[in-house]
Amino acid sequence: MSLDLTRPHRFLPRFALYGLVALGLLTPLAGCGEEEDASLAFAPSCPLTHIPPEAADYYQYDGKATTFPHLVTRASILKLQGNCLAGGTKDLKTRIALRMVVTRGMAAHDGTITLPWFVAVLHGDKIVNKHIFHHTFQFPANLSSFTTDTHVITVDLPIVPKNIESDYRFEVGFQLTKEQLEYNQAHLKQPNFQAY
Repeated sequence: MSLDLTRPHRFLPRFALYGLVALGLLTPLAGCGEEEDASLAFAPSCPLTHIPPEAADYYQYDGKATTFPHLVTRASILKLQGNCLAGGTKDLKTRIALRMVVTRGMAAHDGTITLPWFVAVLHGDKIVNKHIFHHTFQFPANLSSFTTDTHVITVDLPIVPKNIESDYRFEVGFQLTKEQLEYNQAHLKQPNFQAY
């Protein structure tokens, strides 16, 4: 099954956007809400999360050439963090945030940078939802490279209230144009992000 990284999708799960992420409050998606009696608690496993290598880097050029002097922005995903908890007897809330390192290229003229990224929700092998977010920030004038965190987003998943493995999984990465995706595929390198 191939995930289309260039098209938005409409879906069943619900998304919400919260304030700037405090990464110390988020942990890798390893478990869900704690309850005293695990046999009675609604605590389904957190969905598996994957960053496709071809969507882990974002290159923006000025349109003249794809060479170093024409680079506007380059970004790479460093880390994906989050957690999940029961949001009722039939709902699983999953929080996700990305940490990125961004480099300003020689062709950059504006300090404002917007990086599009997505979360796709798959149920089995079918994409049931995909939402695109835009991380906008002001690049510090005295830096050529900068680490930044996205807002926390929350995905609500309808889950059968049993302690079983979730049938859902997430694909997360930069939202790319067809040209950016082809560039990444042609220049694919070993990703350096932290996954779980």
